Amino acid sequence: MTTQTATGAVPAQQGQGTHHFVITLEKPGRLSMTQEGTITPPPGSTRQDAYLLIYRAVTEQDSALHGASVGFFLLEPNQL
Repeated sequence: MTTQTATGAVPAQQGQGTHHFVITLEKPGRLSMTQEGTITPPPGSTRQDAYLLIYRAVTEQDSALHGASVGFFLLEPNQL
């Protein structure tokens, strides 16, 4: 099983972002991958909109991840 970790899953985001995310995608017995970064969703976006944007951006980076299950997802405001 391969495990990868990367930063900045959602390309073309500027600055710090308004939310921090962590997502783990899995294809059991084949591939496991965790990515984290920041995202500034468009005004009026829902949590589900952000999730879909992040999932699509991550799976588009590697064709082996297409159809992967989500093992973990976290989305929180990025301000301390």
